[in-house]
Amino acid sequence: MIACSSGPGGRTGRAVVLALSLTAATVPQAAAAEPATPPPRKSFREALRTLAGDGRYLLTFPARASRKGVWMTAGAVAATALAMNSDEEIRADVIESDRPAAGRMATKFEPLGRIEVEAAALGTLYLAGRAARNGRVVGPAATAFEAYLWAAVITGVTKGAFGRERPGRGSGEGRFFAGDTIFPSGHTTRSFAIAAAFSARGGRKVAAIAYPVAALVGLSTVQEDLHWASDVVAGAALGLAIGKGIAARHPAAGAGRAPSAAWGVVPRPGGAALRVMF
Repeated sequence: MIACSSGPGGRTGRAVVLALSLTAATVPQAAAAEPATPPPRKSFREALRTLAGDGRYLLTFPARASRKGVWMTAGAVAATALAMNSDEEIRADVIESDRPAAGRMATKFEPLGRIEVEAAALGTLYLAGRAARNGRVVGPAATAFEAYLWAAVITGVTKGAFGRERPGRGSGEGRFFAGDTIFPSGHTTRSFAIAAAFSARGGRKVAAIAYPVAALVGLSTVQEDLHWASDVVAGAALGLAIGKGIAARHPAAGAGRAPSAAWGVVPRPGGAALRVMF
Protein backbone atom coordinates (compact mmCIF):
# COMPACT_ATOMS: atom_id res chain seq x y z
CA MET A 1 0.00 0.00 0.00
CA ILE A 2 1.37 3.41 -0.92
CA ALA A 3 0.61 6.23 1.48
CA CYS A 4 -0.85 9.48 0.19
CA SER A 5 1.77 12.13 -0.39
CA SER A 6 1.86 15.36 -2.35
CA GLY A 7 5.32 14.35 -3.55
CA PRO A 8 8.19 16.53 -4.72
CA GLY A 9 7.75 19.12 -7.41
CA GLY A 10 9.15 16.79 -10.07
CA ARG A 11 6.34 14.31 -9.60
CA THR A 12 3.68 16.97 -10.05
CA GLY A 13 5.51 18.29 -13.11
CA ARG A 14 5.54 14.85 -14.70
CA ALA A 15 1.86 14.50 -13.88
CA VAL A 16 1.10 17.78 -15.68
CA VAL A 17 2.97 16.56 -18.78
CA LEU A 18 1.14 13.21 -18.73
CA ALA A 19 -2.20 14.93 -18.18
CA LEU A 20 -1.53 17.24 -21.12
CA SER A 21 -0.76 14.31 -23.39
CA LEU A 22 -3.90 12.45 -22.31
CA THR A 23 -6.07 15.56 -22.63
CA ALA A 24 -4.65 16.45 -26.02
CA ALA A 25 -5.36 12.91 -27.20
CA THR A 26 -9.07 13.56 -26.76
CA VAL A 27 -9.14 16.20 -29.50
CA PRO A 28 -10.51 14.49 -32.64
CA GLN A 29 -7.84 13.59 -35.15
CA ALA A 30 -10.21 14.39 -37.99
CA ALA A 31 -9.85 18.06 -37.18
CA ALA A 32 -6.37 18.07 -38.68
CA ALA A 33 -7.83 17.39 -42.10
CA GLU A 34 -10.16 20.40 -41.96
CA PRO A 35 -9.25 24.08 -42.09
CA ALA A 36 -8.73 25.60 -38.67
CA THR A 37 -11.44 28.06 -37.68
CA PRO A 38 -10.68 31.20 -35.67
CA PRO A 39 -11.54 30.71 -32.00
CA PRO A 40 -14.42 32.74 -30.56
CA ARG A 41 -13.29 35.99 -28.98
CA LYS A 42 -15.48 36.68 -25.97
CA SER A 43 -14.88 39.24 -23.31
CA PHE A 44 -14.17 38.26 -19.73
CA ARG A 45 -17.60 39.58 -18.75
CA GLU A 46 -19.30 37.39 -21.35
CA ALA A 47 -17.33 34.39 -20.16
CA LEU A 48 -18.49 35.00 -16.58
CA ARG A 49 -22.07 35.39 -17.77
CA THR A 50 -21.86 32.06 -19.57
CA LEU A 51 -20.34 30.39 -16.52
CA ALA A 52 -23.13 31.73 -14.30
CA GLY A 53 -25.82 30.68 -16.76
CA ASP A 54 -24.46 27.16 -16.98
CA GLY A 55 -24.31 27.02 -13.20
CA ARG A 56 -27.97 27.95 -12.93
CA TYR A 57 -28.75 25.26 -15.48
CA LEU A 58 -26.98 22.63 -13.41
CA LEU A 59 -28.42 23.70 -10.07
CA THR A 60 -32.02 23.89 -11.30
CA PHE A 61 -32.04 20.41 -12.83
CA PRO A 62 -34.94 19.17 -10.62
CA ALA A 63 -37.24 21.56 -12.47
CA ARG A 64 -36.46 19.72 -15.72
CA ALA A 65 -36.53 16.19 -14.34
CA SER A 66 -37.67 13.56 -16.83
CA ARG A 67 -38.60 9.95 -16.27
CA LYS A 68 -35.22 8.87 -17.67
CA GLY A 69 -33.45 11.34 -15.40
CA VAL A 70 -35.29 10.07 -12.35
CA TRP A 71 -34.40 6.48 -13.15
CA MET A 72 -30.75 7.37 -13.75
CA THR A 73 -30.63 9.25 -10.46
CA ALA A 74 -32.18 6.29 -8.68
CA GLY A 75 -29.61 4.00 -10.30
CA ALA A 76 -26.77 6.23 -9.16
CA VAL A 77 -28.07 6.27 -5.60
CA ALA A 78 -28.51 2.49 -5.63
CA ALA A 79 -24.99 1.91 -6.98
CA THR A 80 -23.53 4.22 -4.33
CA ALA A 81 -25.48 2.44 -1.60
CA LEU A 82 -24.27 -0.94 -2.87
CA ALA A 83 -20.67 0.22 -2.83
CA MET A 84 -21.13 1.79 0.60
CA ASN A 85 -22.28 -1.54 1.95
CA SER A 86 -18.96 -3.07 0.86
CA ASP A 87 -16.65 -0.13 1.64
CA GLU A 88 -14.88 -1.72 4.59
CA GLU A 89 -14.45 -5.07 2.85
CA ILE A 90 -13.04 -3.44 -0.29
CA ARG A 91 -10.61 -1.33 1.75
CA ALA A 92 -9.46 -4.36 3.75
CA ASP A 93 -8.91 -6.35 0.55
CA VAL A 94 -6.87 -3.53 -1.00
CA ILE A 95 -4.72 -3.10 2.10
CA GLU A 96 -4.14 -6.81 2.66
CA SER A 97 -3.40 -7.62 -0.97
CA ASP A 98 -0.76 -4.87 -1.34
CA ARG A 99 -0.40 -5.58 -5.06
CA PRO A 100 2.81 -3.88 -6.32
CA ALA A 101 1.43 -3.39 -9.84
CA ALA A 102 -1.73 -1.75 -8.54
CA GLY A 103 0.33 0.48 -6.28
CA ARG A 104 2.57 1.60 -9.14
CA MET A 105 -0.42 2.34 -11.33
CA ALA A 106 -2.06 4.34 -8.54
CA THR A 107 1.02 6.54 -8.14
CA LYS A 108 0.84 7.38 -11.85
CA PHE A 109 -2.89 8.06 -12.13
CA GLU A 110 -3.73 9.66 -8.78
CA PRO A 111 -1.77 12.86 -9.57
CA LEU A 112 -3.77 13.27 -12.80
CA GLY A 113 -6.88 13.94 -10.70
CA ARG A 114 -5.34 16.68 -8.59
CA ILE A 115 -7.06 20.01 -9.01
CA GLU A 116 -3.89 21.91 -9.93
CA VAL A 117 -2.77 19.31 -12.49
CA GLU A 118 -6.14 19.33 -14.25
CA ALA A 119 -6.22 23.12 -14.27
CA ALA A 120 -2.72 23.30 -15.74
CA ALA A 121 -3.47 20.70 -18.42
CA LEU A 122 -6.78 22.22 -19.53
CA GLY A 123 -5.50 25.79 -19.33
CA THR A 124 -2.43 24.98 -21.40
CA LEU A 125 -4.49 23.15 -24.01
CA TYR A 126 -6.91 26.08 -24.24
CA LEU A 127 -4.14 28.67 -24.57
CA ALA A 128 -2.36 26.56 -27.18
CA GLY A 129 -5.57 26.39 -29.20
CA ARG A 130 -6.04 30.14 -28.93
CA ALA A 131 -2.47 30.77 -30.04
CA ALA A 132 -2.98 28.48 -33.06
CA ARG A 133 -6.39 30.06 -33.75
CA ASN A 134 -7.83 26.55 -33.82
CA GLY A 135 -11.46 26.58 -32.75
CA ARG A 136 -11.55 22.79 -32.88
CA VAL A 137 -9.24 22.75 -29.88
CA VAL A 138 -10.50 25.87 -28.11
CA GLY A 139 -14.15 24.77 -28.03
CA PRO A 140 -13.69 21.38 -26.36
CA ALA A 141 -11.01 22.74 -24.00
CA ALA A 142 -13.24 25.62 -22.89
CA THR A 143 -16.22 23.32 -22.33
CA ALA A 144 -14.11 20.82 -20.40
CA PHE A 145 -12.57 23.59 -18.30
CA GLU A 146 -16.00 24.88 -17.37
CA ALA A 147 -17.12 21.36 -16.46
CA TYR A 148 -13.99 21.09 -14.32
CA LEU A 149 -14.76 24.39 -12.56
CA TRP A 150 -18.34 23.48 -11.72
CA ALA A 151 -17.31 19.99 -10.62
CA ALA A 152 -14.79 21.56 -8.25
CA VAL A 153 -17.38 24.00 -6.85
CA ILE A 154 -20.15 21.43 -6.43
CA THR A 155 -17.93 18.80 -4.82
CA GLY A 156 -16.49 21.43 -2.49
CA VAL A 157 -19.98 22.21 -1.22
CA THR A 158 -21.17 18.60 -1.00
CA LYS A 159 -17.99 17.46 0.78
CA GLY A 160 -18.60 20.02 3.50
CA ALA A 161 -22.27 19.12 3.73
CA PHE A 162 -21.75 15.37 4.12
CA GLY A 163 -18.64 15.57 6.31
CA ARG A 164 -17.69 11.94 5.83
CA GLU A 165 -14.74 10.37 7.67
CA ARG A 166 -11.66 9.41 5.70
CA PRO A 167 -10.51 5.79 5.62
CA GLY A 168 -8.54 5.00 8.77
CA ARG A 169 -9.82 8.05 10.63
CA GLY A 170 -12.27 8.46 13.49
CA SER A 171 -14.56 5.46 13.87
CA GLY A 172 -12.95 3.70 10.91
CA GLU A 173 -16.42 3.15 9.43
CA GLY A 174 -16.63 6.18 7.17
CA ARG A 175 -19.40 7.85 9.10
CA PHE A 176 -21.11 10.91 7.72
CA PHE A 177 -21.42 14.35 9.37
CA ALA A 178 -18.19 13.69 11.25
CA GLY A 179 -16.42 16.87 10.19
CA ASP A 180 -14.24 15.48 7.38
CA THR A 181 -14.52 16.24 3.66
CA ILE A 182 -14.20 13.28 1.28
CA PHE A 183 -17.65 12.44 -0.12
CA PRO A 184 -17.92 12.42 -3.06
CA SER A 185 -14.41 12.02 -4.44
CA GLY A 186 -13.25 15.29 -5.99
CA HIS A 187 -10.60 13.49 -8.06
CA THR A 188 -13.29 11.29 -9.59
CA THR A 189 -15.97 13.95 -10.05
CA ARG A 190 -13.67 16.36 -11.87
CA SER A 191 -12.12 13.60 -13.99
CA PHE A 192 -15.48 12.24 -15.13
CA ALA A 193 -16.83 15.75 -15.78
CA ILE A 194 -13.84 16.47 -18.02
CA ALA A 195 -14.15 13.08 -19.71
CA ALA A 196 -17.86 13.58 -20.39
CA ALA A 197 -17.30 17.06 -21.84
CA PHE A 198 -14.54 15.88 -24.19
CA SER A 199 -16.47 12.75 -25.16
CA ALA A 200 -19.49 14.84 -26.14
CA ARG A 201 -17.17 16.60 -28.61
CA GLY A 202 -15.26 13.63 -29.96
CA GLY A 203 -17.62 10.66 -29.79
CA ARG A 204 -16.76 7.06 -29.04
CA LYS A 205 -13.07 7.25 -29.95
CA VAL A 206 -12.55 9.99 -27.41
CA ALA A 207 -14.71 8.17 -24.85
CA ALA A 208 -12.52 5.10 -25.27
CA ILE A 209 -9.63 7.13 -23.84
CA ALA A 210 -11.31 9.63 -21.54
CA TYR A 211 -13.59 7.37 -19.48
CA PRO A 212 -11.03 4.65 -18.67
CA VAL A 213 -8.53 7.32 -17.60
CA ALA A 214 -11.18 8.93 -15.36
CA ALA A 215 -12.03 5.53 -13.87
CA LEU A 216 -8.36 4.77 -13.17
CA VAL A 217 -7.94 8.16 -11.49
CA GLY A 218 -10.87 7.37 -9.21
CA LEU A 219 -9.76 3.83 -8.42
CA SER A 220 -6.23 5.05 -7.66
CA THR A 221 -7.62 7.04 -4.72
CA VAL A 222 -9.02 3.82 -3.25
CA GLN A 223 -5.69 2.07 -3.79
CA GLU A 224 -3.86 4.89 -2.01
CA ASP A 225 -6.42 4.84 0.84
CA LEU A 226 -7.62 8.37 0.17
CA HIS A 227 -11.26 7.44 -0.44
CA TRP A 228 -13.85 4.77 0.15
CA ALA A 229 -15.09 2.95 -2.96
CA SER A 230 -18.53 4.56 -2.59
CA ASP A 231 -16.90 8.01 -2.72
CA VAL A 232 -15.61 7.08 -6.16
CA VAL A 233 -18.93 5.68 -7.38
CA ALA A 234 -20.79 8.81 -6.26
CA GLY A 235 -18.10 11.01 -7.82
CA ALA A 236 -18.36 9.19 -11.16
CA ALA A 237 -22.13 9.68 -11.28
CA LEU A 238 -21.93 13.34 -10.30
CA GLY A 239 -19.10 14.02 -12.75
CA LEU A 240 -20.99 12.43 -15.63
CA ALA A 241 -24.05 14.55 -14.84
CA ILE A 242 -22.03 17.77 -14.68
CA GLY A 243 -19.97 17.09 -17.80
CA LYS A 244 -22.94 16.03 -19.91
CA GLY A 245 -25.01 18.94 -18.63
CA ILE A 246 -22.35 21.51 -19.55
CA ALA A 247 -21.73 19.89 -22.95
CA ALA A 248 -25.47 19.96 -23.72
CA ARG A 249 -25.43 23.72 -23.17
CA HIS A 250 -22.72 24.16 -25.79
CA PRO A 251 -23.69 22.06 -28.82
CA ALA A 252 -21.45 24.17 -31.08
CA ALA A 253 -18.48 22.80 -29.16
CA GLY A 254 -19.60 19.21 -29.67
CA ALA A 255 -20.47 18.14 -33.17
CA GLY A 256 -21.80 14.65 -33.63
CA ARG A 257 -23.72 12.32 -31.42
CA ALA A 258 -22.57 12.28 -27.83
CA PRO A 259 -21.84 8.76 -26.63
CA SER A 260 -23.88 7.29 -23.88
CA ALA A 261 -22.02 6.05 -20.84
CA ALA A 262 -23.12 3.56 -18.24
CA TRP A 263 -21.35 2.54 -15.11
CA GLY A 264 -21.89 0.32 -12.14
CA VAL A 265 -20.31 -1.67 -9.36
CA VAL A 266 -19.62 -5.29 -10.24
CA PRO A 267 -19.18 -7.74 -7.34
CA ARG A 268 -15.94 -9.71 -7.50
CA PRO A 269 -14.31 -12.25 -5.18
CA GLY A 270 -13.06 -10.33 -2.18
CA GLY A 271 -14.59 -7.00 -3.21
CA ALA A 272 -16.07 -5.12 -6.14
CA ALA A 273 -14.99 -3.35 -9.33
CA LEU A 274 -16.15 -0.16 -11.03
CA ARG A 275 -17.22 -0.87 -14.63
CA VAL A 276 -17.65 1.88 -17.22
CA MET A 277 -19.33 1.12 -20.56
CA PHE A 278 -19.88 3.44 -23.52
